[in-house]
Amino acid sequence: MSLLVEYSIIEGKAAEQTEALKSLITDLRELGDQGFHYTAFETDDPTRFIAVLEFDDDAAKQRFLSSEAFATYRDGTKGRFTGPPSTTPLQFVASTRS
Repeated sequence: MSLLVEYSIIEGKAAEQTEALKSLITDLRELGDQGFHYTAFETDDPTRFIAVLEFDDDAAKQRFLSSEAFATYRDGTKGRFTGPPSTTPLQFVASTRS
């Protein structure tokens, strides 16, 4: 199961958002949980970001959502995001990633 997450941030907050994402990834790696992956992208529009979240199963998704790493990140978005993110469920088809 995967999710595409799209969101906009307040103009001038791109560097802050990039640092927050790097911290999130560091914190998630420290958990050592191999059941999920979080990949973030900045677009050509410095106020628009995209993330792809991949979960092995519902339990992995819940571990991610209830992790302190995600809670810390989520709480920090209140000063950066223009509104709630948009999420789209994705169904895996194929990938070069193993």
